[in-house]
Amino acid sequence: MSNEEMDKKMEFIVEQQAQFAADIQVVREIQAQDAKLLRNLSDAVMMVVGLVGSLTEAQGRTDDRLNMLAQAQTRTEERLNIFIDVVERYISGSGGSESPA
Repeated sequence: MSNEEMDKKMEFIVEQQAQFAADIQVVREIQAQDAKLLRNLSDAVMMVVGLVGSLTEAQGRTDDRLNMLAQAQTRTEERLNIFIDVVERYISGSGGSESPA
């Protein structure tokens, strides 16, 4: 093998090594960007998990309050029916259109 051939082969190897080093640098930069993106996504997921937990708690409180409201409405309806019955009995008992004199 002549010196010229040896020089060409060495030059080829050096160029390949330089290209490999450049490619590795690009891969490292991409990996760093991906790691940052993954951290951001992880933070976003944790925030969403927290929001879902808060919404679940709020929904539970809303359900409880709606149940209380429904019970209060039932009691109000029962009392209103009793009042209507009393008024109807009073009207019926006094003769309806008769006026006491």
